[in-house]
Amino acid sequence: MNGFNEQILSIVRSKLFVKLLLEFLPLGLFLVATDIYDIYVGSAVLGIATFGSMALIWALYRRLALMAIITGVTGLIAASATVMLVDPMWVKLKPTIVSLVFAGILAAGLALKKPLLRPLIGEDLNLTDEGWRVITRRWMIYFFFIAGLNEFVWRGANIYWSTPHLPGVPHPADQFWATFKVVFLMPFTVIYAAVMLPLLTRYRDDDTRPMGGGDMFGKDGPGEQTAAEANAPRLAPAPARTNRR
Repeated sequence: MNGFNEQILSIVRSKLFVKLLLEFLPLGLFLVATDIYDIYVGSAVLGIATFGSMALIWALYRRLALMAIITGVTGLIAASATVMLVDPMWVKLKPTIVSLVFAGILAAGLALKKPLLRPLIGEDLNLTDEGWRVITRRWMIYFFFIAGLNEFVWRGANIYWSTPHLPGVPHPADQFWATFKVVFLMPFTVIYAAVMLPLLTRYRDDDTRPMGGGDMFGKDGPGEQTAAEANAPRLAPAPARTNRR
C-alpha cells in the first residue's frame, strides 16, 4: 500500500500533472464567466486565460508540448471566432475538433507502430514499448468517445433550449454545456487517467526513474538538470597552458 501511495505522490508531483492543472485552470474561469455574464464574455476570458496559462508553462519549463500547443491555439481561435462572429458554436466545436485531431494522431501512430503519444504530451512516462502501445490505444478510444459525447451534449442542449441568445444574459444551453465541460469532462479525464495508473506501474521501464515526466519539486524540476543531461558524455577539460620562455 505504501508503494502505491508513493506512486500516486510521484504522479501528483510530476511535471505532467502540474502542466495539466495549469491547462485546466482556464476552463474553470470560463465556467464562472459564462454563468455570471454570458458565453461571449466566457469565451473572451477563456482566450486570455489560455494565453496566460501557456505563457506560465513556458516560463516554468521553457517548452510546450504538442498537445498543449494544439489545444491552446485551437482554443484561442475558437474563443476569438465566438466573440467576433457572436456565435457560440465555435467554442462548443473546439473540444470535438481537438479530440478528433488527437485521436487521429494516435491512430496514425498505432498504424505506423510509433508511439506518437510521447511527442504529443511532451513527456517520457517511463514505459516499455508495449506499455506505450497500450496507453496510446486507451487514449485514442477516449478521444473518439469525448468527440462524440461533446457533439451530443451541445447540440442536444441547443435543441432543448431553443430560445434566442440575448447579449449579457446567460443562456441555459450555454450554461449547461459549460457546466458539462468543466464539472463532468474535467473530472472524467482525471478519473480516466487514474484508472490507468496500474498500467503505468505494470509497464514501467525503469524502477529508478519517476513516472509522469519527472519530479516538479525534486532534481528534475524546472531549471534543474535532467537525467539525460546528467548522463550525457562530457568533454574532458583542456589542460592548462603553461607559459614557456
